[in-house]
Amino acid sequence: MTLADPDNILATVFADLNAGKLSDGSTPVTESKSSIRNEYSVRVVNLADSAMLESIEREAFPSMVPITKIERDLARENGLYLAAVREWHPDERALGARFAIATQAEKEDDSFTARIRRNVDRYLLSYVSRSKLTSDYIAGFVGLWFVLDEAHIVIIGIRESDRREGIGEELLISALEQVVENDSRVVTLEVRESNDPAIKLYTKYGFQRVGVRRRYYSDNGENAVIMTTPPIHTNDYQNRFARLVEQHAERWGWVSRPGYAGPEIPESDESEESPDSDG
Repeated sequence: MTLADPDNILATVFADLNAGKLSDGSTPVTESKSSIRNEYSVRVVNLADSAMLESIEREAFPSMVPITKIERDLARENGLYLAAVREWHPDERALGARFAIATQAEKEDDSFTARIRRNVDRYLLSYVSRSKLTSDYIAGFVGLWFVLDEAHIVIIGIRESDRREGIGEELLISALEQVVENDSRVVTLEVRESNDPAIKLYTKYGFQRVGVRRRYYSDNGENAVIMTTPPIHTNDYQNRFARLVEQHAERWGWVSRPGYAGPEIPESDESEESPDSDG
């Protein structure tokens, strides 16, 4: 099941890119943050993350049934999931696992039945099935499948409280970097036909419309636009991609991710000798 953008959510996920910046990324940045490390980093997902990823998916795509079988996907030899993570804040850690797996809507629901359900969940997580916090807080994730010489983005999901922080675009950047590392030739995805902001973002990263899947989305029967990149190993694509990565870092700070540990720091020239002092 592919969920590159099943619920028109990327219109919000990528709201960090203002309408005037989506097409070519040419809007000047007044103050570069490229030398500052972003609070978030990207790492490979492991099986212990699956419960939190499933809660993010429920929050990001509430109308989609069935949802992705994330545990199954994590076991796929041709699959890769990446997560945007940061350290737990003290108040989050104090709330424990029940915070990690609750959606924003579940946290805000103050109805009687919701309160009862939260108390039951609290009891189950505390005394019956002790669920542990993930090693770090997960704000969002992206899933990839690799088939022959192609890579397919199957899902991008972001917590509601973590949107407009450049995280969605960073996950897309990290996914494309891993596609190159995997030596795939092109990347494909599906996106809702009505989701203009997401389509503009994908176009910015070189994706092109190549077809339509009729009545692809089960919730309302909307069509999906099939998009694919040109060959990503060409000099033209890699030069364009490098500029976009640099622009993202200038706005949001650099992000540690697989294959990238931070900007290179120029070494000081130690070959210069101190001038001799007179006397």
